[in-house]
Amino acid sequence: MSEIDRLHDASRVPRADLAALGDLYEDHYAVLRTAFEHARDKRERDLSAAIDQGLTVVPSLVRSAVRRMLFS
Repeated sequence: MSEIDRLHDASRVPRADLAALGDLYEDHYAVLRTAFEHARDKRERDLSAAIDQGLTVVPSLVRSAVRRMLFS
């Protein structure tokens, strides 16, 4: 599988849009994929932290249940 295909799978950006970036080397696509995956993972961590911070107004005994109800 080529790096452009891996980037397409990770980002769900249409392959034609990725090809519009021009003729890039495989390692350039690998750098883009790595940056995308890092940003996606950081966003997920930040969102989870924000949810936890927002749930501090809920009593601690029911926080996990409220989180599941609201965000699952």
